[in-house]
Amino acid sequence: SLKACDKYDVQFAVHTDSLNEGGFVENTLNAFAGRTVHTFHTEGAGGGHAPDIMVVAGQDNILPSSTNPTNPYTKNVIDELFDMTMVCHNLDPKVPEDVSFAESRVRKQTVAAEDVLHDMGALSVMTSDAMAMGRVGEVAMRCWQLADKMKAQFGPLEGD
Repeated sequence: SLKACDKYDVQFAVHTDSLNEGGFVENTLNAFAGRTVHTFHTEGAGGGHAPDIMVVAGQDNILPSSTNPTNPYTKNVIDELFDMTMVCHNLDPKVPEDVSFAESRVRKQTVAAEDVLHDMGALSVMTSDAMAMGRVGEVAMRCWQLADKMKAQFGPLEGD
């Protein structure tokens, strides 16, 4: 995929390795080799290198995104993400290993910080996951909800 992107001068979009089976975030960054890359689930709730996927948001060549079920952060987000993870990955709530896996995918600390990271531009894109952990019909609505929440929480921007 990276060779095709080089050949056609297009960005690479990647959902990184949640279980770190193919390497850690440092290995992934080295493989990117400065290429322009769009990283899905940079917030870590739908996947991405555990526990440090957020470091990719600090790279100049990376367009970090998060998926819309985590935006804006509300009291039900964590419970909903757990259930969504269980369903999307065909996990069994009666199997302790499945529950542990789902719990490891829902990283409350980064999800809780995500709204502010979007507001300050550290997370530059909000998407809907094509595979399950998102809702394509809600992307625009959730962007506006997030903007409204940030305006209520931190006040209007200059010029508003």
